[in-house]
Amino acid sequence: MPEWNADGTVLSTIDLDLDVVRAHGGEACVQDEDEFDEHRVLYGYPDDLINKARRTCEWLMEAGRRSGDGVEPFASVYRRWLGLIG
Repeated sequence: MPEWNADGTVLSTIDLDLDVVRAHGGEACVQDEDEFDEHRVLYGYPDDLINKARRTCEWLMEAGRRSGDGVEPFASVYRRWLGLIG
């Protein structure tokens, strides 16, 4: 699962190829599961890491579905970042 630092200002994650994508107004979906499966064998991911990655993916899918319910960082935090690029 993603982890916040002690004062809640930094969210840390590790990219293990599982991507949860949701276009504006669309449904969330998981991409690159094939890359994850390939890399877990190639790099010998331990079972606890595999399980944590899959749980995190499920958490992101659910958080993406509930973005209107105040689930951060998807409810409002993203707006600041969009403002930086748009």
